[in-house]
Amino acid sequence: MSIHPTAIVPDDALISPEAEIGPFSVVAGKVEIGAHTVVESHVRLGSPYGEVIIGEHNHIQSGSVVGGPPQHRDYRDDCGRLVIGHHNRIGEGATLNLGSKSGGGVTTVGDRVFLMASTHVGHDCRLAHDVVLTNLSHLGGHVEVQRNAVIAGMVAVTQHVRIGEFAFVAARSGVNKDILPYTVAEGRWATSRAVNRVGLQRAGIPAAALRNIRRAIKRLLTTSLTVEDALKAIDEECEADDWIRRLSEFAASSRRGLARA
Repeated sequence: MSIHPTAIVPDDALISPEAEIGPFSVVAGKVEIGAHTVVESHVRLGSPYGEVIIGEHNHIQSGSVVGGPPQHRDYRDDCGRLVIGHHNRIGEGATLNLGSKSGGGVTTVGDRVFLMASTHVGHDCRLAHDVVLTNLSHLGGHVEVQRNAVIAGMVAVTQHVRIGEFAFVAARSGVNKDILPYTVAEGRWATSRAVNRVGLQRAGIPAAALRNIRRAIKRLLTTSLTVEDALKAIDEECEADDWIRRLSEFAASSRRGLARA
């Protein structure tokens, strides 16, 4: 274990012998840090209010605050947890809040997630694997970001919104409705505008599956159709593969409404 002599780490913290904690960092409360995780200088990990569990091979950069209490008036001293997976990078000045008892109790970050400088992950958010959150973008409480989604810089996402898998949200957008999987969304209040063709091709999606996705997205973005009618058309016109199944389930289960133009 490598702990800098200026770092403050309580004896009951569960720190892997193969973890590293840099100068002037502070560990407080119930904190567990896995092997090969590197904590740079001036990082705050945990708080007296809940539990922070950090997996292996993470890189937590200077000035970040990981596991602070929820930023709402109703939180109590007995907050929930923040659970972070493996191979993640948390940039300078990023903030990640604990879950709240009233909101499910757990904020989760999957594997291979990249949270760039000055990003914020609010209480009870759920980030799946391979998510990218770019500089100065903020997630309100209870936001769900599905796998391989990319949120560009200075994006503000309101509470309880979902960002679908392989979606791309353009810089300086506001998000107050669910963003469909596989789409590019942008605008003062972001709406899905097109298929995220570049992202899907980079992920190695077969050409036939991509054509199928494009047909389905075209129906969902036809605003003269209700969502229910668009889903019926998709059932009739598109091959029922896993990509279409997940897209249809996402659209049918939206509670905030879909961000359609």
